[in-house]
Amino acid sequence: MSLKDSSNVFILNLAIADFFTGISTGIQILYMFYRHLDKNAVTCLLRYQGVGSMTIASQVTVFLLSIDRYIAVCFPECYKGMTSKKLSIIFVTLPWLVSMSLSVPPFFGWNNFDIAHTCSYSLLFTPDYFWTIAITVCSLNLFSFIAHFLIFNEIRKFHKRTSPLIALAIKDKIFKRGIRGSKVMLFITIVFTICWIPSMSLSFAYANGYTKDSNLNEASFWLAFLGILNSVLNPVIYAWYKNDFRKACHKACSCCYEQHQTD
Repeated sequence: MSLKDSSNVFILNLAIADFFTGISTGIQILYMFYRHLDKNAVTCLLRYQGVGSMTIASQVTVFLLSIDRYIAVCFPECYKGMTSKKLSIIFVTLPWLVSMSLSVPPFFGWNNFDIAHTCSYSLLFTPDYFWTIAITVCSLNLFSFIAHFLIFNEIRKFHKRTSPLIALAIKDKIFKRGIRGSKVMLFITIVFTICWIPSMSLSFAYANGYTKDSNLNEASFWLAFLGILNSVLNPVIYAWYKNDFRKACHKACSCCYEQHQTD
């Protein structure tokens, strides 16, 4: 896949974030076998901030992808001139900078570990931190939906303008390719919302002092797994969107089937 396309660079960035989300999730097993890790402030914070930082990086990347699709569809003339290697590097770096700026401060005192005396997510962080994380993620999600609303409003105008025509110009073909990518991005945004917003809503509850509610704490455990599911679904959605992946997958499955028949 050519990385000259800025969208492909974003997709690669999202894939990296999803990959490390899986790694961070797997590390949770260590905390089940080595209980003493929960008694140290740094290792306790790593338990949650590993997954949390990757989630923020994913959301910022999805947001930037939405902006990328918005410019590509609504301002196609400007888009080609705006896509440069330097700008792509900035956009790829930005999600990680935002992620680190929100994930690192708890290691330098923005936590309640000394007061909580337990490695519980609801008690570990301060209300201000819960507010910051929840508002950041929900705001990015909202802006992504606004970008898609503007995109599909432009698509409606496009279809109204081109419906009487038999053949489309080259510009319109490029426009249609941008539309196809925007539909996938909308699907990705919807999946992210379904997976992560329920967990983020608990952050608002914790920020308002509902930190010792046993029902909320139990719900947060399962909703975290729902959020992590997002990192499983993203690669499937993007990969299936790519025609070359579908062909390669079909070829691989056909080869395996033929080999099984031969055996």
